[in-house]
Amino acid sequence: MDLVQKMNEVVEYIEKNLTIDIDISSLSKTTGYSLHEFSHIFTFIAGMPVSEYIRRRRLSQAVFDIQNGNESLLDIALKYCYESQSAFTRAFKEMHGQTPAAARKNGVLFKTYPKVTFKLIMRGVTEMDFRIVHKESFKIAGIRCNCDFGHWEDFNENHAPRLQASNYFKAPFYLAGAYFFRKNKKDSDAVLIGFELKNEPLPEGYEVETIPATTWAVFSAPSDLEPNACGKTYAKVVSEWFPVSNYIRNEAAPYIEVYANPNGLEIWIPVLKNNN
Repeated sequence: MDLVQKMNEVVEYIEKNLTIDIDISSLSKTTGYSLHEFSHIFTFIAGMPVSEYIRRRRLSQAVFDIQNGNESLLDIALKYCYESQSAFTRAFKEMHGQTPAAARKNGVLFKTYPKVTFKLIMRGVTEMDFRIVHKESFKIAGIRCNCDFGHWEDFNENHAPRLQASNYFKAPFYLAGAYFFRKNKKDSDAVLIGFELKNEPLPEGYEVETIPATTWAVFSAPSDLEPNACGKTYAKVVSEWFPVSNYIRNEAAPYIEVYANPNGLEIWIPVLKNNN
């Protein structure tokens, strides 16, 4: 229920602020999840990325403003955070198949995407494989980024081959969440893509973060090649596993995604025993 409440609060905030710039990283912070986790979860349960949802809501509301008001098309474009009338027209036509000017004509067909509401739905029991692992403190060396697809491509093309051919690479690759950047008040939405650094000297061009010793709940995602595999797993963990487990999220450590091979993906979430 906590996840449902948080996501509905995000939707309400979006609805009240369609006419101002919405910082998606701030939305993630209101839920208590990192930007990476939040993006995965929202995409899974809403069926689209949060940025696309915001775009559709703005363009849906713009139709009513054009039809029912006297504002100029430029004013409406600026109202819904488009930099120019031409940019607004392109986005509007892409979604509606009509230009904004056509919205002032009778009988023209337009689309609307209403505000979503998330509800708790009880489903039949489905299995979820997990294991509990205690791991001592270790170090991840890598590159810090915001983890869009381009960063993964860059890492796989320009870093992974060089690392695999050196003495530094310790399979598997890791993607570590944003906890330590928040703690140090650095880039709060950054992640670290890299590898476990043991006794070797740090390779040039990489930075190191120390992951504290903790207990982890480890979940296997279906396949890294399956659409939004991470999002499905995160959503199931948060909405189905935590409520019935005897654990809570350990906020003193980052989540970690572990890529053992091109198709293998595990999500490591730090946990504490729930003593309440």
